Amino acid sequence: MQVDWYACRWLIEEYHRCLKTGCRAEQRQLESASGLTRLLGFLAITAVRLLQLRTLSRCSPDTPATQVVPLSMLRVLVARLKLFSTHINLAQFWQAVARLGGFIGRKSDGQPGWQTLWRGWLRLQDLCWGLDAAAHLLEKCW
Repeated sequence: MQVDWYACRWLIEEYHRCLKTGCRAEQRQLESASGLTRLLGFLAITAVRLLQLRTLSRCSPDTPATQVVPLSMLRVLVARLKLFSTHINLAQFWQAVARLGGFIGRKSDGQPGWQTLWRGWLRLQDLCWGLDAAAHLLEKCW
């Protein structure tokens, strides 16, 4: 039983690394414990999602991204990066998110880090929200 718990240690450490490095939870310099608790409530959801996507992209890289990611998000990513199709797998999706965050992807670069992935994810979220806002405006105006 203890070995099973210890095996989860690496996943927990990666979650904390995402929260600390990617989400930059420590750099927020909040003045109250309640403010930090509220912030962590929001950041924890994003950190879990990023860790989930990264893990899936490594363990099941050939899985179609449409099985895990909303189609609207894929369409935005494909349009922004001028990819050929929304029929990309999880590894390609994750690499594209990293590219939005500034990852170049040379052979010697290795895997993208949490800061790059966080920036790419935020950029993708912003693009999706912008598209939703534009669609809402067009609906009201026309």
